[in-house]
Amino acid sequence: MNSKYTIEPAYIEGEKGLLFSIHYRPHDLEKKSECFIVVQSFAEEMNRCRYMCTMLAQLLGKNNFGYLLVDSYGTGDSEGDFIDADWEQGCRDLLTAVSYAESLGYNKISLVSIRLGALQTMQVVSSIKKLNRLIFWQPVINGQVALRQFLRIKIAASIGRNEEPGTIDEFDAAIERGESLDVAGYDISPALYKGMKSSCFDDFIDFNAVPIGWFTTLSSTDRKTPRPELNMIDKWKREGANIDHRIIIGPSYWQVHERTLVPELVSATVDYIMGVD
Repeated sequence: MNSKYTIEPAYIEGEKGLLFSIHYRPHDLEKKSECFIVVQSFAEEMNRCRYMCTMLAQLLGKNNFGYLLVDSYGTGDSEGDFIDADWEQGCRDLLTAVSYAESLGYNKISLVSIRLGALQTMQVVSSIKKLNRLIFWQPVINGQVALRQFLRIKIAASIGRNEEPGTIDEFDAAIERGESLDVAGYDISPALYKGMKSSCFDDFIDFNAVPIGWFTTLSSTDRKTPRPELNMIDKWKREGANIDHRIIIGPSYWQVHERTLVPELVSATVDYIMGVD
């Protein structure tokens, strides 16, 4: 047991089955305590970011913040198989995580949304009444573009095996027939495919009440934040958003096959939370 926090794994009731959760409870949890709920990405990106989440949990705990991670149904250590993963269900599971955090005694709920998790966050953000702030790690802002990039993995793997690779249109047709798609060992259900494809980074936020920390990790100082991200940040700022956009130099932790860590991102995130420039 750490002197600052206690680690509490638990299974909680979800709509379709039990959801695995892990809670880092600060020892002096009270009504004004803030809980940071991680909204994960999907498939292999989720696995590659797992230890980064643990590092964040440890540093948050040492600074007297709560941390909660809940695997949505069909992912991680929750019940169900990946073929059962459903985009809309994942959004509802996120709201279940929020309700669980409130039941633990938190009156301030903040979200740390990673990659595709940012899209799910935007889909439910207006339903979170005690939302204190949003933090984005390398957010995906267009589900259809992300899905096409994911499907290119399937095409490349087929070419590598000298198989007929198929096309995006053929994959769309298979999904419309109710078939699942195997991409890099993950069975993508029609519900997950369609939900991801139709999602976009746009929903109502009371920008005056919800500050946003937006973290972009670039491989070198020569690289620049992708233009679509900058356009979204500019658009939100024009609408009154309080966005602190910070750039971290480090490897693409969500892409690299071997475990790759960016401790600078974790420390910069907690510095932002604590108001450190």
